[in-house]
Amino acid sequence: MNDLSKKIIKMNIKHGNIIKGLILILHTIYFSVNAQNPIIQTHFTADPAPMVFNDTVYLYTSHDEDSTVNNFFTMYDWRCYSSTDMVNWTDHGAVASLKDLHWNTRTNGAWAPQCIARNGKFYLYVPIHGEGISVLVSGSPTGPFTDPLGKRLIESDHLWQDIDPTVFIDNDGQAYLYWGNPKLWYVKFTQCD
Repeated sequence: MNDLSKKIIKMNIKHGNIIKGLILILHTIYFSVNAQNPIIQTHFTADPAPMVFNDTVYLYTSHDEDSTVNNFFTMYDWRCYSSTDMVNWTDHGAVASLKDLHWNTRTNGAWAPQCIARNGKFYLYVPIHGEGISVLVSGSPTGPFTDPLGKRLIESDHLWQDIDPTVFIDNDGQAYLYWGNPKLWYVKFTQCD
């Protein structure tokens, strides 16, 4: 709360305007608590997934287009932003898109991604709405990412629920992929994953 706000509050309370003072306090708290410096200001993004690598935060997001198709989320690609100080951010643009998955027949549905660094590579786990989860690989956290499998990562009978992937790497180096909504599934990666 700044000094001017404090003086106005004291003045309102002193002059019997308690309700006005309380409203001003709530107003000041509301605007003080809310972020005044959004990271992403030029695109509609959702599903932020941070990864820290070499003292840099990489933030991977899904990306909503400015207009919808069939009155539904319109999402064709995944974007990446990075920062070394959490204040100044670099927009790396779309680092992967549905077009990078040549087996995929969907033209929409690039949902919540997750990226990890492992064994000198970067693995971007991407769900495609109604098509399951795929993985894209790159030698750089900002791509270009390519599809090493040429098919979805996991075959299941619940493709519409195969979304929101994340990877957990245990202290012993064992990696697990977790995903799903509303149910949760997981797999234990083998060394060749």
